[in-house]
Amino acid sequence: MRYSILMQTIITHNGGFHADDVFAVATLQLHLGEDNLRVVRTRDESLIEGGDWVLDVGGVYDPRARRFDHHQKGAPVRENGIPYAAFGLVWKEVGVVVAGSEEIAREIEEKLVLPIDANDNGVILTTTTELDIRPTTLSDMVALLNPVRGSGGDVDSVFMEVVAIARRIIESAIVHATARAAMRAHAEEVYQNAVDTRVLEFEGQMSSSLLIDYPEVLFMVCPDDPATSSNWVAVAISKEKNSYETRLPFPLAWAGLRDSELASVSGIDDAVFCHRNRFLFVAKSREGVMAAVEKTLQG
Repeated sequence: MRYSILMQTIITHNGGFHADDVFAVATLQLHLGEDNLRVVRTRDESLIEGGDWVLDVGGVYDPRARRFDHHQKGAPVRENGIPYAAFGLVWKEVGVVVAGSEEIAREIEEKLVLPIDANDNGVILTTTTELDIRPTTLSDMVALLNPVRGSGGDVDSVFMEVVAIARRIIESAIVHATARAAMRAHAEEVYQNAVDTRVLEFEGQMSSSLLIDYPEVLFMVCPDDPATSSNWVAVAISKEKNSYETRLPFPLAWAGLRDSELASVSGIDDAVFCHRNRFLFVAKSREGVMAAVEKTLQG
């Protein structure tokens, strides 16, 4: 749904800010234009009533009235059990327009919106190991940017500074997601045309994580970053997402070796490096990395 571009007022709560209200405001700035919006941070009911957009305050969720609070009884919850916060409610309304497509909006929802909404609603998404160290999240970082309580810092000014950072993050996330979508389509094309789907070769850079969905793919071969080298790389595909365990690692005897030592052990003259965890092999040529893959396949 598109809205007329006139000077409009966004109302959100005052006091300390959180990732959900910061990113909700940033989303609307991207949707309507930063210069077309005035942000007022308040809990004054008379001011809330007159806002064109009301986020994270007001006790009402009604997208037609542009009210996006989630604190009231009966506030919406996703099918996966994660309740919506202000960011998610706004993204649900305008995310497709901001992102440029449903596919990109869905990826931003999964990678950026869901973790922020979960955090704001007290939903724990991770479990700690025996080290008992909790990951630092984007929500944690936003919280750290609040002025220290009692310091006399201008919270409203800092809020707008952080909104600008959030806007940049969303823009960057969209750029990366768009590039990833194009890469995903190319990966599918290469997969469909491959003679041997165990090894997929690409003429340009590719993300190995996009190949995890193809269970028979064991290796990806492509040029290294052309901005930094003329090498080629072979990457062993992970067994599953968020896992470092590969379907078929490079030989144990190659692990952690470099240059002449690796060349001697592997029998590949232009070998450059094999990662100690055996998921990456680098050579100076396509022929070198293909030889590494063939040797690994042969056992």
